[in-house]
Amino acid sequence: MSDPTKKLKAKFAPNHRYANFGPAISSIRICGFRGIADMRIEFEFPVTAFSGLNGAGKSTVGQLAICAYRKPSTGAHYRRYYVKDFFPVSVADPSPFEPNARVEYSYETNQPNAQQTVTVARALKEWSGYKRQPEGYAFYVGFTLYIPKVERRDLSIYRGSSIDLRATRAIPTEVRAKVGSILNQPYDDLVFQGIGHKNREVELGLATRYGSKYSENNMGFGEGRVLYMVDLMETVPEQSLFVLEEPETSLHEDAQFQLTRYLLDVCDRRHHQMILSTHSSVILEALPPEARKLLLRDSSGVIEFPRISATRARSILSKGQKRGLTVCVEDAFAKLVLTEILRRADPALLKAVAIEPIGDKAAVLNGIRLLDHLSINAIGVRDGDSGADAAKKIFKLPGTKSPELEVFETEKVQKHLVETYGVSVEDFLSIHPDFDPHTLPAALAKEINLLQDALSTDAVRVYVGNLDPSEYSDLVAAIKGAA
Repeated sequence: MSDPTKKLKAKFAPNHRYANFGPAISSIRICGFRGIADMRIEFEFPVTAFSGLNGAGKSTVGQLAICAYRKPSTGAHYRRYYVKDFFPVSVADPSPFEPNARVEYSYETNQPNAQQTVTVARALKEWSGYKRQPEGYAFYVGFTLYIPKVERRDLSIYRGSSIDLRATRAIPTEVRAKVGSILNQPYDDLVFQGIGHKNREVELGLATRYGSKYSENNMGFGEGRVLYMVDLMETVPEQSLFVLEEPETSLHEDAQFQLTRYLLDVCDRRHHQMILSTHSSVILEALPPEARKLLLRDSSGVIEFPRISATRARSILSKGQKRGLTVCVEDAFAKLVLTEILRRADPALLKAVAIEPIGDKAAVLNGIRLLDHLSINAIGVRDGDSGADAAKKIFKLPGTKSPELEVFETEKVQKHLVETYGVSVEDFLSIHPDFDPHTLPAALAKEINLLQDALSTDAVRVYVGNLDPSEYSDLVAAIKGAA
């Protein structure tokens, strides 16, 4: 499965969004729900992952999003969701929302700069505004999408000896292949078998693997949930909205990664929009920065930090308590360059700072904003091609290009690599003029059968050793002053 990220970015660009995804949600403004006083969220990518500590508001965002569409005229057996379904008023919860609570949905239209905005608000005892919403299918994939039948004592369990087999629903070969790819399990066959007892009927998933057949009653939660999730996403109408609650539950790390790749793939093929809550660093890091959002709740309410990995943010928070300064950089290669600069300029200073890769240049800025909000001392050091902004505590690495190009285009580095490993960077770049510079270390390491970290470390040491100290003295002084 090729990575469709670039293609999805182009499809979700404002000028192409409606043509590909229909009346997708472009933004949601939430006012007065579960401690969210007033928060507007922009959707920059067809897959959006919300992370944060428990109770940060992730589920609230997803539950309100799933209420965004009017029931389609073609959906005879389709059941839509309403705000009251997720925010019931009871003696135990008399005020799950404020008296003036409202949610404003903005949808894409065939005019890129003219979104349709609909407000759903409470009028006396009922929520109003639904009739103005566009039609659309929306599916909530909570934990009840798949509960193992053996746990809920399904018909196939408590009537197991007296059930009769009914119609079989075949699962297409490509769907079976996608389930197998996610779970790294080679399925010989997958079907849904109808079973019944008198006037009751349910479906039971049947799998055949390595010549052995077994039903859902002998599947684990993760396996069964993936089967139902993929089947749903492949069979519902295109341009549907999906809200997923922690889809990584009961999946091992590689399955989490493969599931994320599948979500990108199905959005590319079927133009669904996905909104998910997650605590998985694997899922977050498999998504582009535009897809990642961190929610933070404190005494002032809930704040959104776009384009930042929640796991990386938590890593920053833990190390920020032990070091005098957190330095946010864009990626691991930038961290390697800055580490080597500090090692040569002031080894003692290196022990006083925590250098953390955050994401792209926008993510670095948001990382500083987050840490400032938490009263944690932090600055940002972006790549040379991103530029500095001292007023915002943003500094830059030496040069004017990405650090990968600054390093591997240096004459002494190129000479060292030819003499040591027999690889010519100059020849490689001439053959691949449009090569993504961020993937250059990995490509060169593959060329010479060397670990990427080993090659990068070797090249960075030669590069920094070739720099005049004046080229990074201001940067070191800024870090020393902040620490």
